[in-house]
Amino acid sequence: MAGGLNYAPEDVRTSEMMVASISGSGVAFAFMPHNVGEEPQIVAIAPKIAKLHEIRIGDTIEVGYVENFPEHLERVPWRAVAIYKRTDGTEKAMAGIKPTEARKTIESQVLNIVMGGEVWNRAEMYVELFNEAFTSVTASEVERARYEAIGHSLLRLHDTGSIACARVYGPAKKNATALYYAKSTHVLGRALMGLDDLNTGAEP
Repeated sequence: MAGGLNYAPEDVRTSEMMVASISGSGVAFAFMPHNVGEEPQIVAIAPKIAKLHEIRIGDTIEVGYVENFPEHLERVPWRAVAIYKRTDGTEKAMAGIKPTEARKTIESQVLNIVMGGEVWNRAEMYVELFNEAFTSVTASEVERARYEAIGHSLLRLHDTGSIACARVYGPAKKNATALYYAKSTHVLGRALMGLDDLNTGAEP
């Protein structure tokens, strides 16, 4: 390998991606753009690179990446070797701001489901998209990345005025214990008053 690199420069590919999650050890995971219904390709970003570029969940980044090391290849097929550009995704989204290409697929899927007319939370949305429940104790890094991406997409769609959100607080709780989303406040109101069904996943 040239210059002590652990990859061949000619093998580096480039793509825009959205940061979906960051593990406790500091490894970040980003989704490549993908078609609706397809499993997203995931790229692992080493803690050193993530920290250097101050990467946060929701950021859009332009990444140079190569095939992952053999021992990680089956779980996460790609790893980042360089970040060329970062667009902050954690600032409060503004109405009228279009999502980047890396963000479009997951947001379009989530928006289409919410606009179907039912009330959703993140846990129920995960089941709808991936046909399995999210369990935090046993979740893989890929599953955590999916879950974080759904949550961030729901919040951003609300911030841009695309969907409505209701925060539910338990007794004496300062933080919301559940978040519910629907296409309008009318739909949310009817569900919360018991006039229509309300999806009841455990996690917001």
